[in-house]
Amino acid sequence: MAASLARPLALDLPATVDGLRSGLAAIERHCAAADLPTSAVARTLTVFEEIFTNTMKYGYRDAVGARIRVVLAGGDPLRLVLEDAAPAFDPTAWNAKPDLTGDVADRPVGRAGIALVMGLASSARWEALAPGNRLTLELSATTQKGEGTS
Repeated sequence: MAASLARPLALDLPATVDGLRSGLAAIERHCAAADLPTSAVARTLTVFEEIFTNTMKYGYRDAVGARIRVVLAGGDPLRLVLEDAAPAFDPTAWNAKPDLTGDVADRPVGRAGIALVMGLASSARWEALAPGNRLTLELSATTQKGEGTS
C-alpha cells in the first residue's frame, strides 16, 4: 500500500529559528502519524529545512515579522509547498552544481544546499507571487531503491 497523508498539513511560520524548529517538529509529527517510511520523512525534513533556512537568511535577510507558509500534502509523491513574500528567487533556475573540487576546508561556503534539494525532489516548480515566491516540490513517500528501512 502506498504511503499517504490523510489530510494536508498547513503551517504559517515566522521566518525565525523558532519557526524552523516548530515547522520541523510539526512535519515530523504529521509524517509519523501517517506512518511514512523513515527515509521519506528524512527527505522531507531535509528539503524543508534547507529551503526555509535559505528563505530566512537570504530572502528575508532576517527581517522582523517575516512569515513562511508551508503545506505538506499528497500520497506518493508528497507535495511540499513553501510560500514567502521575499524578493523573487527561482531556485530551479539556479546553477546548483556545487564546487566539490579540492579539499573541503578550501571550498567556498554554500551552493550545495539547492543541489541537495533538487537531488532529493522528484520535481520542482517555482512561481512568482506578488510579492514573493511559491516553490512546489514533489518527494517520494516510499523507500527509494538502495535505501534501507528502519
